[in-house]
Amino acid sequence: MIPPSTKDIMNIASSKYAVVVAVAKRARVLSEQNKNDENNRLSTMVTEALDEITKGKVTLKLMPDATSKEA
Repeated sequence: MIPPSTKDIMNIASSKYAVVVAVAKRARVLSEQNKNDENNRLSTMVTEALDEITKGKVTLKLMPDATSKEA
């Protein structure tokens, strides 16, 4: 797999941090689903998660910023 460019990542979300968190959460889910698989490697799950997100198979659900205060 060719790593996605920064431009591709920024098309997914306005924050690189949000994409990193989403990839980590998706990789954790994939890892849990394949818990009994002996060939289960975290690096493979991270790659698969990133691939799913960049291809649009999994979408990011952004929550409102909890730190901003409304007056």
